[in-house]
Amino acid sequence: MEPTGTDYLGADSVTDVARMLMALVSEVWIMRDRQIVTEYLLETKGTVTREELDEFVPSGDLAAQITAERERFARLVAGAPIAAVRRSVPEILERAGLKAPEAAN
Repeated sequence: MEPTGTDYLGADSVTDVARMLMALVSEVWIMRDRQIVTEYLLETKGTVTREELDEFVPSGDLAAQITAERERFARLVAGAPIAAVRRSVPEILERAGLKAPEAAN
């Protein structure tokens, strides 16, 4: 892999940055998961309480949707270093598990 620019951190700081990144990724995923469940409960029940949200255990299609979204999110985050080298939109979308839109004729 070719260098992508100046290294701003020394080796000692990289582990600390990785820990911070993982903490942020965890928090973002928790919020995304809660958002999916909140939207589901609002669509199916019309209301949602914090207690319902905290105690809800997804199953069936919703569980599969959450699993697919978690895998897409993980691929997106894990693919970020590659995006520094492979920057085309189709390549970035492919790494994120998405398809590039068809070109308009």
